[in-house]
Amino acid sequence: MKGFALGLSLSLAFILGCVSAPLIVPRLSAQNPPNTTRWEYVCQEVAGGFSALRTMQAYLNEHGAEGWEAVSVHPFTCMKRPRM
Repeated sequence: MKGFALGLSLSLAFILGCVSAPLIVPRLSAQNPPNTTRWEYVCQEVAGGFSALRTMQAYLNEHGAEGWEAVSVHPFTCMKRPRM
């Protein structure tokens, strides 16, 4: 009798868990996962020698002050920042 009561209790707990799980745990969506950072990007083509390097440094410094982060510098300077 003890074994029957234990089996019945476990079965009821399992069924209750299956029925109540969708009510307790929200479903996740692949299109909009929670706490996912959305990014915006800006790119500029790099051309020229030493003078282009100075121009690129000014470009990076200017955008860095606005919260942009360089992710690529050749042949395009691409930067990203969290979408505001």
